[in-house]
Amino acid sequence: MEEPARPRLLLASSIHRWNDVRIYHKQAKSLMSKYDVTVMGVTSQGIAIDGLSVVELPVPSSLLGRLMNAMRILKTGVVGGARVIHFHDPELIWIGLVLKIFRKKVVYDVHEDLQAVAQIRSWIPQSLKKAIGFLAHSVELIGQWLFDGLILAEDSYMNNFSRHNRIIVVRNFVRVSTQPLKIDLTSNNVFYAGSVTIARGVGDLLKALALLQREGKKIGAVIAGNMPVSESKAINQLISALPNPETVHLTGYTDFDDLPSLALRCRIATVPLRPARNYERSIPTKILDYMNWGMPFVYSKLELTDELFGDQCGGVAYAPGDVDELARAINLVMADSSHYSRLRRQAREKVVTFCWEIEEAALLGFFQDILSSDSV
Repeated sequence: MEEPARPRLLLASSIHRWNDVRIYHKQAKSLMSKYDVTVMGVTSQGIAIDGLSVVELPVPSSLLGRLMNAMRILKTGVVGGARVIHFHDPELIWIGLVLKIFRKKVVYDVHEDLQAVAQIRSWIPQSLKKAIGFLAHSVELIGQWLFDGLILAEDSYMNNFSRHNRIIVVRNFVRVSTQPLKIDLTSNNVFYAGSVTIARGVGDLLKALALLQREGKKIGAVIAGNMPVSESKAINQLISALPNPETVHLTGYTDFDDLPSLALRCRIATVPLRPARNYERSIPTKILDYMNWGMPFVYSKLELTDELFGDQCGGVAYAPGDVDELARAINLVMADSSHYSRLRRQAREKVVTFCWEIEEAALLGFFQDILSSDSV
């Protein structure tokens, strides 16, 4: 007897890469076990694996480009045969509302606290930050009542929504590997992965490297991530000001699967986030990767970060924005071999408490409930 066709799901973003860590590497790969999954996202290097369908969108260079991507997602959502459309950008909320008219089941994935994000966007005038943040979140609230479900990336986001059974938290935890990375213990490099911006502390990291290099320390950095054009001038000026600027390597955007090969060139990692509402109660997921790799890390002591990772997780904390303390913490981990070994062991022992499989089970159960419901 022929097996019944599996329900079709569409995971869509008009601005994220199709192989985004949360969308592709976590959610899509997990949902594939029970569903026919298609991912729509911005073109990026890489190939689809294990039968996953990918629809690539052009990189939007303007508001019109983003609108065109949204229209492509709308068309695919209407005629593509998906029973559930799971979208990942607040700018697609209106698309979700149109899809409801076509009696589609719609899930909105909340990646960020929009009111907090508005406060750190340099392109928004200071006088308008609060108003724009409030307006954006007000539109977002529509979804909690009209869509079939909301998925939140952080527990703290629940404070922005009403608690009901159509909202679930699916954290960006890690698929725990069986073995740590074989790190080059002779390396003098610090590893940073993530958006290359001042707000995320890359400027502080470079200033700390400058202090250490002026003290005669042989130290450099591998910085992996996309650098917005608006940040390029400031970041490059800080690199040029280093006593040894050639020791800093900017790799640009790097797919998640390729990050370990870069990390192997480094001895420790860092998460130097600056204090901002958007970061205070968010999980810096790169820490989970560093723990998984068995790579000791230095992190800024933000509220939730220290709450989760302050107890024998393989890291050393410093006061956010304190460049002198950051430099001392980096030097401590680099120079003390016994302390380094202890941190490496702690990281691997503790990472199992942040495994993705727990979140995966919640995600699968959530979609099962949505598909078994007759409401549209």
